[in-house]
Amino acid sequence: MAIKTVTLARPHPAIVGDMVPFLEKLGIEVEQITRLEQLQYELTLTTDAVVISLAVTSTVRATVERVLSEVMRLNPNVLLIFSSELPLKKKQKNLFYMLSRYFENPCITDCDNECAPTYDGRCLYICGDDLKLEGRRQKVRDLIKRY
Repeated sequence: MAIKTVTLARPHPAIVGDMVPFLEKLGIEVEQITRLEQLQYELTLTTDAVVISLAVTSTVRATVERVLSEVMRLNPNVLLIFSSELPLKKKQKNLFYMLSRYFENPCITDCDNECAPTYDGRCLYICGDDLKLEGRRQKVRDLIKRY
């Protein structure tokens, strides 16, 4: 499945500034919500992926857990893309805990670790440096094209 549509379900200014142009250059249509209530209209069963920022603040005034819960209710098969300024190793424990509510064995792919293509509970993780450093940027580009 090629990613054609992405909804920014919990955007942060860094996502909008760096990730949106990156995704659009890949030919991906990006929708952004500003209120949690919009998610029910923007996120459909045909949405390929959602981006959820793990930052403390977001333009959507809801916790990561609340947004994730709503996303999984609306489209349990959507690809989850988490973003943070911090590397995955700093967020991994909490992220696995949150994902364990929805997946038996969650697996998070980032520039340094890739899940098997058939793995249930696959997610992508993009940190700030992944979009700023050209080598990592290319790796993210390749990962997104494979999903």
